[in-house]
Amino acid sequence: MFKATDIHPHMKVRGSDGADIGTVDNVEGDRIKLTRADAADGQHHYVPLSAVSRVDSHVHLSSTGAALGIGTAAGAAAGGAGAHDGPLPATKNRAVDNPKPRGNFYLPWIVGIIGIVLLFLLLRSCFQDDAPGTSASTPPAAVEAATTPALPVEAVALPDGRSVQLAPQTLNYELQRFLASGEPAPRTFTFDQLNFDTGSAVIRPQDVATIDALGQILAAYPNARVRLVGYTDTQGASASNAELGEDRAEAVEDALETRGIDDDRIEAASGGEANPVGANATSEGRLENRRTELVVTRK
Repeated sequence: MFKATDIHPHMKVRGSDGADIGTVDNVEGDRIKLTRADAADGQHHYVPLSAVSRVDSHVHLSSTGAALGIGTAAGAAAGGAGAHDGPLPATKNRAVDNPKPRGNFYLPWIVGIIGIVLLFLLLRSCFQDDAPGTSASTPPAAVEAATTPALPVEAVALPDGRSVQLAPQTLNYELQRFLASGEPAPRTFTFDQLNFDTGSAVIRPQDVATIDALGQILAAYPNARVRLVGYTDTQGASASNAELGEDRAEAVEDALETRGIDDDRIEAASGGEANPVGANATSEGRLENRRTELVVTRK
């Protein structure tokens, strides 16, 4: 016959089937409180003293753990191991038999995904650059966004009685002020929004408004003469870039002629890849270098 005082903390509680169902935390009244470490649900469970058959180095029960409604974490892990069929390796519960922690199974997948993303970004950057030997008929590899933010516009009165909507700090705004002033020519202006796509001499849709305003300004100052200079980035051969730069200047010249500006007032020239204004090592810098400049040669 056992006594409740024979039961001490840390003793194993064993069912009638010989399976350990938990560890004694302490004895509370007429029941044994089991530790949470061995419980499948992480909670304390209780065993009535009436279910104890004898006590030696273990507490032996007259019923099984299942009959008492008690499941162990070790039992849950063992049951789950047989049913495991997922893609990840099975884990061991740290509460039983000194298991070894599982290594980081996801690390190779994470490294692989990062490598694929970096490769994609590298390839996209290569295709966006000017390719050697490209001509004006080559379609752009990608449309790069304009880097100049939109500014508030104002109506500027022109000498011919018309007005034009211009944003301060833009080429057209400064050009109109220069032509209306007594400052002597020549003077060079760089378009804030008249860049070209990679390998292309086609004026982009977002830059048409700039050409429209420029045509109105030149029409209002009929004595002005200008030289348009087209530039490229450093991608491709120098000779091809020189030709591409002139194609870009001529594209702007043709656009102005369709807006009523006589061709004898405009001269087209190429700056090629010379005098970069941005870093050719970056896509943003290359976009800045694929620009057009306007030189007022006479007022």
